[in-house]
Amino acid sequence: MAHPKISRFPSSSVARLTAAALPLLVLACCAFLLRPEIRARYLFRQLETLQLGRSTFEDAQRIAQKIGAKPYGPHGPCDRSDCEWDVRMDNSELPRWWRGPGEAFVVAFDVRDSVVVRKNTGYGIGMETDTFFPSSVSLDEQEHLPRDPGREQVPVLAGWYTTELYRYYEFRVYLTPKASAEERRRYTSFNFNCLWKYKGCKDARELLPTADPPR
Repeated sequence: MAHPKISRFPSSSVARLTAAALPLLVLACCAFLLRPEIRARYLFRQLETLQLGRSTFEDAQRIAQKIGAKPYGPHGPCDRSDCEWDVRMDNSELPRWWRGPGEAFVVAFDVRDSVVVRKNTGYGIGMETDTFFPSSVSLDEQEHLPRDPGREQVPVLAGWYTTELYRYYEFRVYLTPKASAEERRRYTSFNFNCLWKYKGCKDARELLPTADPPR
């Protein structure tokens, strides 16, 4: 009695299919890892389109809708006289064994009397609470720096805030439109790679490599 022939998938075809699928798998993995960085860069680019003292309430609304920022009125209903928007993203979609404590990125902007008067960026390590731990970078942009009677007005203020437990707790920057192009580049050169690299970054010195050296 003749036995039926069992057809076999040629090994060369399997090899070709594997070779074709491998680049797609690698591409999918890269896209998954890079998604938080791409999102953070996009948020910051959109924030940069708003100009202090020039962009209007309508401009702010348009950007807010584009990036999904939530409005709220700190002193009452959100309107042209007083409104703030913010949006927060992080890399929590990545497995914890890969990302470590994780990183989060926040952008916010305020309108007073129909114009944008403040922009804020926060970039920090840790996502379990509303505050970053153990280290973060804070960038606050206003037309004028906070008043200090004993200090001459300058276009930029930057420095480290430390605690007894953690030396590189926060690098804080106050920036005005009078800051030079080099100063602006220096204090906005965020290392977005921290959002996808294995185990993330350890402190604000890596989040903003161009920050002033701690004293």
